[in-house]
Amino acid sequence: MFFAPLLSYSLDGKPVYRPNIFTSLKDTTDARRIDAARRIYRINCRKMNEPDAVKSLGDLEQLAVNLGDLQLECAIYDMRADYYSVNRGYNPLSNKYFDMAIAFAKEEKLLLETGIYQHRKANYYSLYKQNTAACRYYLLSEATLREVGFDNVRDMGTLFSETANFYYALGDFDNARENLRHALKYQPIVSSVRINIINTIGLTYRNAGQYKTAMAYFNNALHMATLVKDSVWVAIATGNIGSIYFLQQQYGKALPLIQADYSQSLKYDQTLNSAIALLRLIYISLDHGKLKLAGLQLDTADKLLLRTSENVLTQRAQYYELKAILSGRFKNVEKVILYRNISENLRDSVAKRDNITAIERVRLQWIMEKSHEELNNLKKSAQIEAFKQKTIIVVLLLLIVISVLIYNRQRLKAKKDKELIVSEKLRVDEELKNATLVLNGYTERLMQKNILIDEIKTELENVQLKFSDADIADSLDKMMQAHIMTDDNWAQFKKLFSRVHATFFYNLRHKYDNLSGTDIRLLALIKLKLNNKEMAGMLGITVDGVKKAKQRLRKKMRLSEDEEIEDVVNDL
Repeated sequence: MFFAPLLSYSLDGKPVYRPNIFTSLKDTTDARRIDAARRIYRINCRKMNEPDAVKSLGDLEQLAVNLGDLQLECAIYDMRADYYSVNRGYNPLSNKYFDMAIAFAKEEKLLLETGIYQHRKANYYSLYKQNTAACRYYLLSEATLREVGFDNVRDMGTLFSETANFYYALGDFDNARENLRHALKYQPIVSSVRINIINTIGLTYRNAGQYKTAMAYFNNALHMATLVKDSVWVAIATGNIGSIYFLQQQYGKALPLIQADYSQSLKYDQTLNSAIALLRLIYISLDHGKLKLAGLQLDTADKLLLRTSENVLTQRAQYYELKAILSGRFKNVEKVILYRNISENLRDSVAKRDNITAIERVRLQWIMEKSHEELNNLKKSAQIEAFKQKTIIVVLLLLIVISVLIYNRQRLKAKKDKELIVSEKLRVDEELKNATLVLNGYTERLMQKNILIDEIKTELENVQLKFSDADIADSLDKMMQAHIMTDDNWAQFKKLFSRVHATFFYNLRHKYDNLSGTDIRLLALIKLKLNNKEMAGMLGITVDGVKKAKQRLRKKMRLSEDEEIEDVVNDL
């Protein structure tokens, strides 16, 4: 919908206020009302005198109240901030109205509008080179809109692009590139805006000296521009590809591309880009020994640089450097010295400017990392009293981010610790399993020896019946005793047993300190759930002896009648 101007004009050409310029908004749908109000404001109010502008926006505010349109009420604060910015530059009233827009949005729990007006305030600060404050509000807006959900924000791609422009202007190409990639997600597959973003990502890589990656992005932009037949972007992408070849000193490949860029830049009146392309052509002309052509090109470059209103310090330094080189080719030492001195002075100015920008980047990084300390310092300054509430919000958001990072780190650490515990448990379980197998094997071998002893006993009894030679019987008896659990066998057995039941002997000594070594051996065999016969064989006593030993143990351990010694031992 197009809104014609609703102003009349005085004889001197100044717009004069005409009442009720926002009346038509009463019949506009809620979804379109704010956009319609902004169009009327931009066409009619921006260049009004202050009293009439205040009256017009006051009428709009009353209309918003009558309609119960909170979003429109919030937008009016933003329009007032914009009015004073357009007419007064950087000023306290714009700051005040931006703050009021954000505060109103928060009070009414309009989270989306909070993030949008934080971003608008960041743009305002960025426009007037208040980079520290701009950085704060870009970060603050991003955090707020992330909470809303980027996909739920209309024109989110534009917001990312504007943030990228801020970082790009400061030479912070990493942050610029990150925001540009976010912006790409919200652009059509093929469009001029998408081409612009891809091309700018290429510039961030080129400026960082990553020519191969930059070339891939420039080729992508050129391919897309060719598909949509956008001659302007074809020229820009072609020129950027040429710039890569030029920076790599591949002048043969660079020359036709830069010439095409120069011609197209002149055609579309892109004066600065024309001058940049021409300076590159002059380098190539000098490299090829075309001195006359280089002289003519230098004259043209001088005129182009004079025509542009942009900052051309870098290009002027290049221009005089080329003049010095050309003078040197003609053996004019006096002019070489003159032009080189001018070039060096200009380069010093460029270096100072770049150093200031670099310092600004470091400063912004420091602010992000040391925001809490900065808050304490800022609170002491009367100059930032009006910003106190906003700064506290920034600090709180940064603390939340830090807390989230710490929480995630602790959670990952806990997860790793849990994995280590599980791994350790598996290892311990495996060792216990192996130790149990070894203990069982050792016990089994002792038991097998006991069976052998029983067989030998039988043979011994037969021998004693048939023969009366006491020496033979005594020798056999000694041989049998060698296989019963001797002190050496017990030491080996105890070592294996402790690997499986690590605290058994400690608990036994701690709870029953009146037990003998024989008692402990018997209890260890009970722990292994051996029957009386097996224990008798291993201890070298009779089954009745085992039973009597158990009875003695019950008394020593003071067990009641309903307590079984086996159950007590198993609990140790």
